[in-house]
Amino acid sequence: MLVVRPKGVKFGGDEWGGVSRIAIDSSSVEMAEEWDEEGPNLMFADSTRRKTGVRVYQEIEGDDLESPDPGDKAAFRVDVDRGNDADSHVILMSVVVQSVSYSFSGSRSTREIRLVAVSSRGDVEPVSVIGGG
Repeated sequence: MLVVRPKGVKFGGDEWGGVSRIAIDSSSVEMAEEWDEEGPNLMFADSTRRKTGVRVYQEIEGDDLESPDPGDKAAFRVDVDRGNDADSHVILMSVVVQSVSYSFSGSRSTREIRLVAVSSRGDVEPVSVIGGG
């Protein structure tokens, strides 16, 4: 999932301004795989453990002395509004900060915050998307 120029981003009670894009990635951490005796090709595969990672890119204007710390946990909300109700969404999840890093290009500074989405139970998707008409 990719969100370009979200309308609003909240981490707990903090509003994060300057967010230019958010990428939500899902990956398999552990796979169940089976082959039969007939040949070398995989016959069955399933993801038995998954992880959802979130990358937040934030444009920084001037000095920045405040940022989340690795291990911080909070509710995370992304408001997506493209000008009409059919294209308006809210993305909700509980996250833990994995890392915070900075990059520079000319006079532009960008902060990348990596988050990991956590679920209330192992069989519940950690990301909820609400809205869209």
